[in-house]
Amino acid sequence: MLKINEVYLKTIREYEENSDGSRQLVSRKTYAPRECLINQDYVVAVYEHEFTSSTDLQMLGEFPKSTKFCRLVLDGHSFRSSEVIVVGSFAKLQEML
Repeated sequence: MLKINEVYLKTIREYEENSDGSRQLVSRKTYAPRECLINQDYVVAVYEHEFTSSTDLQMLGEFPKSTKFCRLVLDGHSFRSSEVIVVGSFAKLQEML
């Protein structure tokens, strides 16, 4: 089993105060890490991944700028997506596999 950090889309809900004193619920999205275990027998391919859009780059606030990301393609017999973005360089994941 591989113990890695998956990058997932997290919704954050906060209350902001308006100019008239009323409160408004505001939600925003951000990328956040979470630990997960992946059976290495289910890994089909590993690709380097870069977040390139300005929106994605803003949503990466929790990660240092030097963080490397990879995309794991998994055997698709699951209810989840068959691609997972994880924290780690391509070389590091290659060694783990």
